[in-house]
Amino acid sequence: MGFDGADVLVQRVDAAGEGAEIGRIPRQEASMRRMEDPSEVFEIGREIDAEEIGRGRGGQLLFSARACELPALRSFLLAMERGRVVTGTVSAVHNFGVFVHVDGEPDGLCTGFVRVPDLTWTRIDHPSEAVEEGQRITAEVIVAETRSGQVTLSLKALQEDPFIG
Repeated sequence: MGFDGADVLVQRVDAAGEGAEIGRIPRQEASMRRMEDPSEVFEIGREIDAEEIGRGRGGQLLFSARACELPALRSFLLAMERGRVVTGTVSAVHNFGVFVHVDGEPDGLCTGFVRVPDLTWTRIDHPSEAVEEGQRITAEVIVAETRSGQVTLSLKALQEDPFIG
């Protein structure tokens, strides 16, 4: 419908194609790509897909266009239910966590991430003590987020808890 500063104003259309409630796409939810202005990505009058993410101040409906920007990624992430066991290949090990190419993810993307506390039950000083780049792993899905394009995984969830027993 238009622009309000860095936000995009949209009108939700129902299944019958009828106009409904007016909402907005905040700048940070407009696109995964870097942009100076939302008019670089959106045209007034163009129909778009967006995910409803809640309500803002005054009860205005909020949407995320970035959650729907890559249909193959969205479909993949929606299939990643909490508790699902997946396999993948460690693509990078950093002091803050581990990136994983999850089997079946869209080409050219790296969707998996394991936080340090979710690597193992034992204390480690660096994630490289638990996994290494190129290693095949099996992990449990903690959460899949369409807005970030990421699947948070846990190796620890599939290991026996040494503190129970």
